[in-house]
Amino acid sequence: MINKNNAVIGNVEREMKFGAISLGENKWRWRRRYFSQFRIEPHLWINPHMVIVGGSGGGKSNACKAIARALCMQGANVAILDPHNEYLGLSGVIGAKVYDASRNGINMFDLDGMTEREKASEITGMLKRTFRLGEVQGYMLYRCIMYAYGVLSNEGKTPNIHNLMFAIKAFKRNANATSEKTVLESLERRMSLIDTGAFEKNAEMSKVIAGNSIFLLSRLHTPEAQSIYIEGFLRKVYSKMLSLEKTNRPRLYIIIDEAEKLGDNPIIGKIAAEGRKYGIGIIAVSQRAKLIDKDLRGNAAMLISFGIKEPEELNYVANFISGGNESGRFIEVKKALRNIARGNAVAIGANMRNPIIVRFGRCDADSESIEFKISELSRNGIRKDDLLRYFHSDVAAGELENMISKGELKHHEIMCGKYSGDWYISSSHNSAEHDIAVNIISRHLLSMGIRNRIYNSAYGPDIVAFSDVGRMAIEYETGSKSIESSIKMIEGRSARYAKTIVIVNDQSLKNYQERLANVIPFSRLEEQDFGSMMAG
Repeated sequence: MINKNNAVIGNVEREMKFGAISLGENKWRWRRRYFSQFRIEPHLWINPHMVIVGGSGGGKSNACKAIARALCMQGANVAILDPHNEYLGLSGVIGAKVYDASRNGINMFDLDGMTEREKASEITGMLKRTFRLGEVQGYMLYRCIMYAYGVLSNEGKTPNIHNLMFAIKAFKRNANATSEKTVLESLERRMSLIDTGAFEKNAEMSKVIAGNSIFLLSRLHTPEAQSIYIEGFLRKVYSKMLSLEKTNRPRLYIIIDEAEKLGDNPIIGKIAAEGRKYGIGIIAVSQRAKLIDKDLRGNAAMLISFGIKEPEELNYVANFISGGNESGRFIEVKKALRNIARGNAVAIGANMRNPIIVRFGRCDADSESIEFKISELSRNGIRKDDLLRYFHSDVAAGELENMISKGELKHHEIMCGKYSGDWYISSSHNSAEHDIAVNIISRHLLSMGIRNRIYNSAYGPDIVAFSDVGRMAIEYETGSKSIESSIKMIEGRSARYAKTIVIVNDQSLKNYQERLANVIPFSRLEEQDFGSMMAG
């Protein structure tokens, strides 16, 4: 039994009523309502979906937080796709797991229940929509995707965006015609916008559906990357949804802020049409109702609109809310939307006869997730003492061990030198030792006034340092790979960099010094005159 108090998210201020005839015209008027609460009860709706629209600063995010909290109190779970970290404070209120989308990814290549050709076709369609590719570009992209599947499937692996980039490079090297090479170069430029760690691995959908989660998209720095992440997430939910038992109770609500990024998207239409049977709903939040997928708009059980000033959008939403049946009703809704106070909204639902004006209370969701704060502080490596200095309780120390046990935090101990101590990192691409050392080296160079940039990828050195005489490549080696591989790597760097310096852990120093010049032990890092090295 749903507790009605848990469903309250605001107060109904006014309701549109049909008034008396005046001068031969029928009048629709806003009538005040007293002691009337606005409830959100999706278990009573035919479809569970909602659309929230309105101009910037009107109160959309606050209302969405209140709705999310009410849904959780009624027993549903929420998964929030948050482009600007606006919902982070809600994590402590609803007990949500916080994911940084740049590290907890959605591998768009990992689509369950499809053949490789079907997967390649789906991925090609998704990328064509996002990047507005032509037919020739789309066909070439499809070939590259199929090539990546072919190579990785032989090893029993699923490809990712890095593998697609390598496939495009391979096709480009073997291109016979200039036009074909031009197309591949165009694809390479576009795909580089989404070549991040976000698309290499998968968040576990069973855990997402069974709990509350917030996916922070702010570090996906391009609209294309955010759009593809959201669509990939929805595809994974849809695939998992079909394996669930059918239910008439809300199970999971997916809250998509800035839903206009997806436009008319087939996967939204599928969830909008079929989600009700499995208890899956979508709440789309946007400044532009017309840009939200038409199937979702058509299947939404409730539309909530905050103030709108833009004329075309104002007319569209007013017509939608009023039902387009009488000009008087349309005019009154339009006036309300144009002049409504901040924090108030006009709402219409499937179980409402007339539109209402709702005043949303302030959703106090300012608590901070300690786990997320630890993750943020240790993103680029941080010493334990510095990390714990940010907190004033023993909870953080226990959370460190908990995050390490779950693999969300990596630990490395540096035994000697200026930077000795326990270090943590939450976003390591390689081993904890390697990435902590790379970040320490970069900071050390900056402290000496040497401008540098961390690459730490297959496409560049660990660090590139800049000087007036040229660029210097700096590599950190843990000793886990062969010295022959290091020599080959350094030879490759010599064509693009004035000098390559290798910094190694002390255990591997002797082996490297026997074969390579410019080798520095990490423990003696602070003693090196990098300025002279670059000038030389």
